Amino acid sequence: MKINTASKFSTPEDKSMTRLNRRQFFKVSGIAGGGLVLGLGMGSHKQARAQELEGGPAELSPYVQIQTNGRINIFSKNPECGQGIKTGLPLIIAEELDARWEDVDVVQADIDNSKFGFQIAGGSTSTPVNWMPMRQAGATARLMILAAAAQQLYVPITELSTSQSKVIHTTTGNEYSYGEFAELAATMPIPELETLSLKNPAEFSLLGKRYGGVDNQAIVSGKPLFGIDQTRPGMAYATLTRSPAIGGTASSFNEAHIKSLNGVIDAFILAPFGSLYVPGLDGQSHLGGVAIIATSTWAAIKARQELEVVWDTSTADTAASWNHLVENAARIADQDGPMELLNTGNVDEAFANAAQVVEGFYEFPYHSHVNLEPQNCTAHYENGRIELWAPSQAPQNGEAGVATVVGLPAENVVINQTRIGGGFGRRLFSDFIYEAAAIAKHMEGTPIKLQWTREDDMAFDFYRPGGFHSYKAALDGNGKMTGFTDHFITVSENAEAEEPLMAANLGTNVLPMQHVENVKVTQTLQAAAIPTGFMRAPGSNAYGFTFQSFLHEVAEAAGRDYRDFLLDLLDAEDITPPPGPAGFPAPPAFSNERARNVIATVTDRAQWGRALPEGRALGLAFYYSHSGYVAQVADVSVNARKEVTVHKIWSVADFGFIHNLSATENQIQGSVMDGLSQLMYAKITFENGVIQQNNFHQYPMLRMSQAPAVDVHFLQPDNVAPSGSGEPGLPPTLPAIANAIFGASGARVRKTPLSELGYTLV
Repeated sequence: MKINTASKFSTPEDKSMTRLNRRQFFKVSGIAGGGLVLGLGMGSHKQARAQELEGGPAELSPYVQIQTNGRINIFSKNPECGQGIKTGLPLIIAEELDARWEDVDVVQADIDNSKFGFQIAGGSTSTPVNWMPMRQAGATARLMILAAAAQQLYVPITELSTSQSKVIHTTTGNEYSYGEFAELAATMPIPELETLSLKNPAEFSLLGKRYGGVDNQAIVSGKPLFGIDQTRPGMAYATLTRSPAIGGTASSFNEAHIKSLNGVIDAFILAPFGSLYVPGLDGQSHLGGVAIIATSTWAAIKARQELEVVWDTSTADTAASWNHLVENAARIADQDGPMELLNTGNVDEAFANAAQVVEGFYEFPYHSHVNLEPQNCTAHYENGRIELWAPSQAPQNGEAGVATVVGLPAENVVINQTRIGGGFGRRLFSDFIYEAAAIAKHMEGTPIKLQWTREDDMAFDFYRPGGFHSYKAALDGNGKMTGFTDHFITVSENAEAEEPLMAANLGTNVLPMQHVENVKVTQTLQAAAIPTGFMRAPGSNAYGFTFQSFLHEVAEAAGRDYRDFLLDLLDAEDITPPPGPAGFPAPPAFSNERARNVIATVTDRAQWGRALPEGRALGLAFYYSHSGYVAQVADVSVNARKEVTVHKIWSVADFGFIHNLSATENQIQGSVMDGLSQLMYAKITFENGVIQQNNFHQYPMLRMSQAPAVDVHFLQPDNVAPSGSGEPGLPPTLPAIANAIFGASGARVRKTPLSELGYTLV
């Protein structure tokens, strides 16, 4: 790639690029510490300053380090939880750096807001938020290398270009490794952002192709990348037993007996440490329990089996009952809720003049995240400092909370980011980190590894909340939907609450809310103090099933093909959403054209409308979430015994430009499997504030033999920046299969999981 001639680094004769004599050059080499280290702070631009440091580099926020031997370290800033971002972000940098991917070593970055900005894995934001800053980081490093090469070679910078980790002198054809200029480049001023020349996508040589994960070899060979793998010299092992009634606290336990057991080092009550406010995640209440410290995890687990604890449940919601919520929701479904979320047009008139009214009451349960790797954290508190090793999706929030828990200044708390064995939103919460920190403080000087069991994980989650929708649609004589209402029944912390619990809210931009003239959405809150939180495609993971299944009901009542019904509904002007959270890019306008294109494409690929044997049908669904457009078609058979076979699912997605096809395809495939598992099996219930499921025998998951073939296809409109792909693929899976079940059997399913309705997956 050639240099932008508009750059202020135009020729070696520029005053800003005064040549260095040999003595000065060696002094700069010492400052540089053997290479170029640079990066860009999120949302800001920092000027470079040559700093005389004892044996260290002149360091900015380090995204890129080019070594004198030509190896290139690229630091991946965000947590990796299987979504591929540890590979994806460095790829973006490498593209603009004009680096050869084989020359790149990817390093997990330290947790440091001052260097890297907000480091989080959640909301499918990693790619869209970092797309431009990572490109700028790569282009900046490249321009600094060129500036150094121009000085070192005594040639005009306009005669230089880059390719494959090399500087090329276009006049002579001579090629030089980036490493030859790395030391001098470390002293160059960082160019202003407006002088950078970013590539046109047509010039990309790395992006848009398929890449395996940079950790793949280490994972399959058993390297200790995950939190659960961590060990420290002299480490002890901990379990924490919590009140079965969520919110209860420990009053006493058989302490003498537990301490007498083989391998037990200590046992004590971990006192409550209240509620911590976490930005973007509201409050997290941590009520402690009984900690057992032992010489091995097995010894700690064996000892906890002999615990006899007296629990104080006065702080628990012992009235919380899923069955009660279900019964009450059914009782109030036909009336409007007391809280109005949306009211447009004239709903009463639309229904009064309707030729037909369609009604449907939908129910969806609580879900557990069931990460493959249960929660864990290793912590070492010593000499007024604590260091932790944690599989966290929000490590900066974790550091801030730990500082509060152990009473240390923030600079004395360090979290080392490990790879995450499944996040899905669960590890946005730092409860397990805070517990480990508090136990480590009690055991000062001894590194402590807190390990949750599967039973802990399922019984003390921040669950996807359950809820209910009572829908009505008005149709005119031509089968057009003229009115729509939804009574949304959700959960709150207590009877006095004015807002739903976390992730239990409903937005007012779910199709068809903004595509029908007359719409009213109301809400009722039911009290249940069971912790809730974000799960893959928050909200959308439930509303995809309910809204798209009901719209299919409406199309059937109107005698319309569902593809045609959706395409007509989406024949409208684009919709500009309200601004997003501070610090995140403004969400783009909803594009009806992009929505129509994914629907038309997926139905073409699945040969929509073709004849199928009796008991077999195609089902269609579309959903928009996290700025991604996804339409899916499911090919499903159902027999008289309610045995369901999902033969194949076609998925067409529009996420804008896709920089790693392999990772994005993997996200769609994983989302489909996750969605099918949720549709068939997933359900958490509670009675008297106690979770009723505690392992996979009560909370089954999809088996490999039940997994369908998945055909994945992407639409990539020109000049559309990438959005995230980790979440939008899940919501349409559930209704696509449910709508196919209706087509195959004539039975409408309005609640999940289907296993509770007598269906089995074969």
